[in-house]
Amino acid sequence: MFHVKHFLLILFLLPMMVVAQSQFSLQDKKFSPSVEVDQQLLEYVNAQTKGRGLTEQEIQFFYWSNFLRLYPKRFYTDIIGAFLSSFPEAKGKESESLKKELLSLTPLSRYKFSVQLADLALEHASDLSEHANQISHVDSKGRTFPQRMKMGGVTKCAAENIYTGKNDGLLALIMLLLDIGLESAGHRKNILNSNLVNMGLSIRPHKNGESIILVQVFGCN
Repeated sequence: MFHVKHFLLILFLLPMMVVAQSQFSLQDKKFSPSVEVDQQLLEYVNAQTKGRGLTEQEIQFFYWSNFLRLYPKRFYTDIIGAFLSSFPEAKGKESESLKKELLSLTPLSRYKFSVQLADLALEHASDLSEHANQISHVDSKGRTFPQRMKMGGVTKCAAENIYTGKNDGLLALIMLLLDIGLESAGHRKNILNSNLVNMGLSIRPHKNGESIILVQVFGCN
C-alpha cells in the first residue's frame, strides 16, 4: 500500500495551510520503464549530490524530479503512460488531470539540491521512522512544519511532501504526482511550482520494516 500525506505552506507570512492525506494500493510488481538516460542531466545530478551521502533511491528521486521539470511532456508519454499500462487500477480522474497538466506544461527550471533542506528532511524522516505510527507533518516533540522550518533557518517560503510505500524513487514521484483521492492535488502542485526551485529529501526505513518514509522539502530563492 502506498500512503501519502501532504502539507503545503505557501508563505510563512500568510496564514494559509493545506493538509490532506491519501491511501492507494497497487499490484505488487516491479515498474521499470524503458527510458534513455539523459546524460547531461545525470551529470548535473551527480554534481549536485556528490559527497552528500545520498542513497541510490534518493539520487534516483532527485534525477526523475528534475527530468519531470525539464521534460514534462516526455515524462507523461514515456513514464506515466507506461505506468498506467502496467497499473490500470491507477487510471481515473487524477491520471486524466495529470495528463492534461503535463502535456500543456512548459519546461521548468531544474531543482538545486539544498543541504539545508536535506538536513531538515532527514531530521523529520528519521523522527517519523522511529516514533510515528502514521505519517504527519508534526514531529514527536509536537513541532509543526512552520516551526521546524523556522528552527532550521528557513525564513522565506517552503513546502513539504511525505510519501510512504515501496523504496523506489520513480514510483514515489509518480504516486505524489497522481495524488489519487486528493481533490487539491497538493503534492503535484508543490512539485510543479515554478517558485520552488530548491529541494532536499531523505528516505528512511519505516519502523514496520516493510516500507520507507520519504520526506521532500522545497524552498524558494
